[in-house]
Amino acid sequence: MTTTISERRDGTGEHGISAHVHLIASARTLDGFAFQLYDADGVDLRELAAGTIVVVRTRHSRYRLVVLEPEAQRMLVSGGEWFPVQTEVQLVGATCGGSMLKPGWISVGLKVELRRMNRRITTSLVEEVTVEPSPLDAI
Repeated sequence: MTTTISERRDGTGEHGISAHVHLIASARTLDGFAFQLYDADGVDLRELAAGTIVVVRTRHSRYRLVVLEPEAQRMLVSGGEWFPVQTEVQLVGATCGGSMLKPGWISVGLKVELRRMNRRITTSLVEEVTVEPSPLDAI
């Protein structure tokens, strides 16, 4: 979100700040994004075993991910408006929008970016991530 300050006759805006300054929300800066990643709870899906189930609750939906191939970030996803049936996707990573991305991650407070064929799908903000062990681990 960008806020533009209105200019006064003397060339200053509100609070004596130059009218040519644009205020940008800190999450939209590289430093803000890095801080948000550092402070966020999350999981690196590339470190999970095949068969692991990850449940992601976002602001507007709930998704169930089954890890197929962790290194390639391939998984099956179901839930939300985009995935009424289980669909194979590639997890791109955690994002706050734009081009800033933490590859392979799902992080609380950020969005999840998925790729299906050549289409990118971005969820609403993640509120909770739950990892269930792979049923294959019990064998």
